[in-house]
Amino acid sequence: MKLKSTLKRGVAFGLAAMMVLSTAGCGKSDKTKDNSGSKTTVTEGTESTQKPNSDKPFDGVTVKWALTDNAATGTETKEMVDLIKEKTGINVEFYITPTTKAGEIDKVLVSLMSGEEIDIVNRTPLQLEEFYKAAVLEPIDDLAKADNYDMDTIYGGLPVKFEDKTYAIPAEKDIWLTYYNKKIFDDANVPYPTAEGWTWEKYVETAKKLNNPEKNIWGSFMSDDVACNYLQATQKGVSAYKADGTANFDDPAFADATKWFFSLGNELKIQPSCIDLASGTYPYNSFMVNGNIGMYVYGGWVASALSDKTKYPRDWELGILPMPYPEGSDPSSLTITNCYAIPKTSGNKDAAFEVIKTICENKYTLGYGRVPAKVLTETEAKSYIENSLLPKFADDHLTVEDFILGWFDNSRLYLSEKIMGIADTTIGQIYTEEGQLYGQGQKSLEDTMKSIQDRANEAIKEANEK
Repeated sequence: MKLKSTLKRGVAFGLAAMMVLSTAGCGKSDKTKDNSGSKTTVTEGTESTQKPNSDKPFDGVTVKWALTDNAATGTETKEMVDLIKEKTGINVEFYITPTTKAGEIDKVLVSLMSGEEIDIVNRTPLQLEEFYKAAVLEPIDDLAKADNYDMDTIYGGLPVKFEDKTYAIPAEKDIWLTYYNKKIFDDANVPYPTAEGWTWEKYVETAKKLNNPEKNIWGSFMSDDVACNYLQATQKGVSAYKADGTANFDDPAFADATKWFFSLGNELKIQPSCIDLASGTYPYNSFMVNGNIGMYVYGGWVASALSDKTKYPRDWELGILPMPYPEGSDPSSLTITNCYAIPKTSGNKDAAFEVIKTICENKYTLGYGRVPAKVLTETEAKSYIENSLLPKFADDHLTVEDFILGWFDNSRLYLSEKIMGIADTTIGQIYTEEGQLYGQGQKSLEDTMKSIQDRANEAIKEANEK
């Protein structure tokens, strides 16, 4: 089974980290156990009967949302549930599962596989692929067609598709950006960069000007995230899979991308070396805490972190730009979305679709720093920036234009941050392992890419045999 992943144009940026986001309802509950042995709280609901004569056809219907306990108890949750009730008349209850720990099977997935009736789940596309492989998700194309709802247009081509069927729509997205420390630019007498023509070539050129080893100033910082190993290939539109479903890492673009990333620290020395990164000397949040890094390219959640000066105190102003792109390619940014889907076990699929529409179209309006995957008009985008984003960065003197260019540019390509397809999680791990061996000088580039290609094909073969 292969996730259909194509280059799409869209809008927005996600300030929040890509965790399973909290949206749920409240009500009376009793405690039962699911088949995995974990405690599960299920809120009792009313009979789900559609009322066709009402101006709110699902008025009084109850849907059940799968959430962790933390997700179900926040203020944002209550406000979202109240908004759903106001707009649709639908009551939201929730099905509680413990947080899934590293290495465990998703507890909601376990519940669905055991036949538990749940109406709504929210996950990233990569997580939803596991649900799809387990055959627990309901395609929503027919629901959208019956409602005359153009999902691709409304969400900029971002609905999650598997084998040409749509299984989820996105509420918010996390877009990679360029963050820069204005103080380091000022101290080096380097003009602030601009969004126009902001290529990786200009990024490297700028980082060289900022670099000052004597003062322990790094011009650039990109942590050893697996996506960094192949991001230039992704931005050039090269797929991780061939047309026949086998691995495509023997395409020269992947070797070029891997060589380029590790050259930043090992040869150009504009950022910490691969060994420095692997040692933990420079963790992922070094830009936020050290104050000695000129530019940082990473997910949109970084902006959210930097808006919290209690957690990340700083005496320097933040600048923002879009993610750089390879010269000769269309401007693009990596992204990951938080999406909403309907399980096959749902007894209220029509009402559940009405709820996920309401969430995905309106969640950003609650003012919690969520920036929508929904395509906004220019007026909507400016209003949101002025009312929700600018106040969080008042000390940084950012402008509406900064946010528009960085996060609401309809002309940019928004590409999946992760490899998405058969055995994608395993392939990501393979790429990380092999890339580090190359970056630390233990393997040649040729041997590295051959190992990635061979191991990826073996992982794909094993996945297809299951």
